[in-house]
Amino acid sequence: MVIFLSIYASEQLGLGVTFATACIGVLGGGAMLGSVIGGQLADRIGRRPVMLVALFGGAAMLVFLSGVTNRWLFMASVGLFSLLAHLYRPAASAMIADLVTVEARPHAFALHYISINLGFAIAAPLGGFLAAYSFTWLFWLDAASLALFACIIAAMIPETWSREQQHAEEASERMTLGQAMSRMALDRTFLLFCFSTLLIMLVFVQGFSTLPIYMKQIGFSNAEFGALISINGIMIVLLQLPMTQWLSRFQAMGVIIAGGLLIAVGFGINSFGPSVGIIVVGICIWTLGEIMQAPFKQAIVSDLAPADLRASYMGLFSMCYATALTLGAPAGGELLSRFGPGTLWSVAAFVALLAVAVYISIYASIKQRLAAS
Repeated sequence: MVIFLSIYASEQLGLGVTFATACIGVLGGGAMLGSVIGGQLADRIGRRPVMLVALFGGAAMLVFLSGVTNRWLFMASVGLFSLLAHLYRPAASAMIADLVTVEARPHAFALHYISINLGFAIAAPLGGFLAAYSFTWLFWLDAASLALFACIIAAMIPETWSREQQHAEEASERMTLGQAMSRMALDRTFLLFCFSTLLIMLVFVQGFSTLPIYMKQIGFSNAEFGALISINGIMIVLLQLPMTQWLSRFQAMGVIIAGGLLIAVGFGINSFGPSVGIIVVGICIWTLGEIMQAPFKQAIVSDLAPADLRASYMGLFSMCYATALTLGAPAGGELLSRFGPGTLWSVAAFVALLAVAVYISIYASIKQRLAAS
């Protein structure tokens, strides 16, 4: 649904490009709140109940959204859906970190990322087909997938957080959201890492907000966009594990910096003109950058985080993605509408290069902390 949300709002509901990208921004706003609240709750009541609320709640909101036509109710419902659904991310990331050793975390997060993108590789072309036939079915099948996942968790996946673990960290039992945020605010290296990730994600979100609109403008159908963007998911499924295995021999921050450079090139190449070949090459390049960055960024955050704030750190880190949706989608839409695609993709490349510069500035600090952990 998220892949086709901007097309649904702008064309199916007739609300226009500006409003559609604003809805993507609201999606990000809900994700920001959900990420912080989800991380705090997962450190206090456990990972599993938070994940169940997120999935069942998100499913219910998708069914509701399928019948909403009023623009302001639609926008508010998108925000509430996003808040509920994004309670899941920090709880799931913390559960993975609970289960594996520090050395195994990049591979564990790589496996998780593969599972997400295997679903995405199927969802993009399937979503394109459903969008051409019925957006209602798109919303309902998406809701069914969330509810099915929740049932699997309820029946088969045990809790990894324990009262004994929390009692061992007595301060965390009494810690409020404000106190947790205050502790994280003192971690300058972590905050700069989050800031540079935010910059990268401001660029990356264009692939799922303005890229579909741009491709529609130059003559592609919903189904064709779904087929092309599925390249991203297919590459991740095929390459994520072998590349993570090979890249594990290098310093993690160096891999992240190289990935950022590829993301800059992959989006910037679109400024050379509206060609299917350029779009495909661009998707392949920025997907390689994504493959290089994704598992190592989450592993670094879990290694930087104190044990009693692991989900809270993951929650704040997840806010980078949410904030990118909030700011990047409408900003990209404005650039596309006012100045055209050439400016949009050139600015995207510049922002990604700025993120690389910030990563380089904290390279030594993170390397030192990881070596000591």
